[in-house]
Amino acid sequence: MHVGLPKTGTTSLQELLWHHRDAVADDGVLYPGYDRATQHRAVIDVHPERYGRWQEAGVAGVWSWLVEQLRAWQGNSVVSAELLAPASQEEVAQVLSDLSFAEVHLVCTARDLARQIPSVWQENIKTRDTTSLPEFLTELRREDLTEVNKRFWDYQDLPRVLRVWSENLPPERVHVVTVPPRGTPTSVLWQRFTSVIDIDADKFTTDVPHHNFSLGVAETELLRRLNESLGDDIDWPKYAIIVKDQLAADILSHLHGPSHIPLPAGDYEWVVDTAKRFIDEIAAAGYHVVGDLTDLLPATPSEQSGGKSPATPTDSEMLDVAVQTLAGFVKNMPTPEPPLSKRQRLTRSVRQRAEQYPQVLTARRMYWRAKARLRRPR
Repeated sequence: MHVGLPKTGTTSLQELLWHHRDAVADDGVLYPGYDRATQHRAVIDVHPERYGRWQEAGVAGVWSWLVEQLRAWQGNSVVSAELLAPASQEEVAQVLSDLSFAEVHLVCTARDLARQIPSVWQENIKTRDTTSLPEFLTELRREDLTEVNKRFWDYQDLPRVLRVWSENLPPERVHVVTVPPRGTPTSVLWQRFTSVIDIDADKFTTDVPHHNFSLGVAETELLRRLNESLGDDIDWPKYAIIVKDQLAADILSHLHGPSHIPLPAGDYEWVVDTAKRFIDEIAAAGYHVVGDLTDLLPATPSEQSGGKSPATPTDSEMLDVAVQTLAGFVKNMPTPEPPLSKRQRLTRSVRQRAEQYPQVLTARRMYWRAKARLRRPR
């Protein structure tokens, strides 16, 4: 059971498992699902109280289907869904009860908080949140629970996630896989992860299409301001297609190439203190660590930002991004068709009706034949 944490390379690992699922199965490891989103829907199905607002057609019964696939398989199986990270003790007990026929191992990928925090903030903005980065960081430091910090720590409090999931598991069956520092080849995380699930990483290429994308601080801030302006005027399906997929993924993510958002220097100290607490608790619990727990220590502010202070983008920077975004929209827009004449609209309407109703098509054929006879020379 790979339960996250979110934003720790989970999407990349899932894409690799899906891409190589046939070859992985030949090696005795099942990655079940009839499409990429099967395991995602299965978690929504098994935890409807937590994710009830996401219920949609095709969710009901997916968890039971998934469990039966796992039960029927004779070798190792992998379930990877970061939505499982915030599970309560009752929710974990339900999952483990359904999998009582198997020897369950818990796998949790973990990354340093200096990369996690800006990454989670950016992901929130992609899903129409309007909290600024300084506001977000202030919320995370508060001792009292708020909607913002509870949602973050439910998914990102690594010791808590491990403690809840491992309550009925021996420490040697709890595997913490650390994400290597920035600049390390992406294949390293794949090698660490596959060493836990008995897959030979060297047999599989990591050069496969990925559906995730990242934005820089100016691009994310532009998107945040757009969210403020839009408010609730458009529904989620329309937002997802136009804003998230077209604007953010197709345009904003390509303005300056791959980028990341450094943690502001003023937040470095408390983030390091939190990381050290995480490391101490994991070491004391005796879990199996793949990688190095020092990978969870944040890089210094200068290392994160390349020597530049990650200040809030200036108005000039924001204007530049906005103009480039508008240019990208214009280039990507399809050329509109010229307006149809009255006769053309009538012809199109008749043709569409003919495709719907056979009687209309028969009448059109009779009309064409009669017209052809009238045009014949005497």
